[in-house]
Amino acid sequence: MLHFFSHVKRLKTVPPRKAALVGSASFAALGPVYFIACNAVAQLLHPTENPIAVTVSFLVFGSYGWLQTSAFYILGISFIALAAALVLKINSKINLGAIVVFLVGVAFILVAGNHVQSPGTVITLSEKIHRDSAIAIVIMSPLACYLLAPSLKASGHRGLWIYSMIAGTIAVLTIVVGFLIPTGHSDFLGIFERILLLNGQLWGEIICVRLIWTAFKPKPTQAAIDSGRLRLLQIYANFHSEGEQ
Repeated sequence: MLHFFSHVKRLKTVPPRKAALVGSASFAALGPVYFIACNAVAQLLHPTENPIAVTVSFLVFGSYGWLQTSAFYILGISFIALAAALVLKINSKINLGAIVVFLVGVAFILVAGNHVQSPGTVITLSEKIHRDSAIAIVIMSPLACYLLAPSLKASGHRGLWIYSMIAGTIAVLTIVVGFLIPTGHSDFLGIFERILLLNGQLWGEIICVRLIWTAFKPKPTQAAIDSGRLRLLQIYANFHSEGEQ
């Protein structure tokens, strides 16, 4: 019990900016997990819907359609939280990558609030909002990766920079093969959409975990840095003295 309260006391000493960053990143990390879990359950509850051909938007129908709808809402809010965490971490007044991530979150919320219509019914305004929001998500997925990559590199996250470039390339290839080639679009729309969603969610999840990890990772003290430099100078001096002998 005393050990628990010692951690609570430590949390009170965390700077407000770091606390906001960790809180935003933590919530953002829960979004993809909730979405995947709800999507898996919703798919099981709709056994007649072929996941290879049918998109996840059609899982909102039926008595348990609220599962998929809530998944879209939570995912949208999580991307908005991720955008907030990125702004706090990158410490930039204007960051296009974070803005695109924010817009992706807004688009997911619009998708959640405007359901796709059943085949054969009249196209409504809600259907158009859903369709255009889904198209916007597809377009913004690689943009978010590519625009955010330089900022991640500049803030010291070289690994995230490389991964963002890879994730953006995967998104572009998925879009080209799955949505722009007519033969792929007709019969495999569902699976390509799921690949794009999974790629984006995994990208966001890894960034969240990395942001949380680095927030609590102890920074090397100046004394440790100076000690390391002194050690290098000693090695350099010994090497040259041996060479002269």
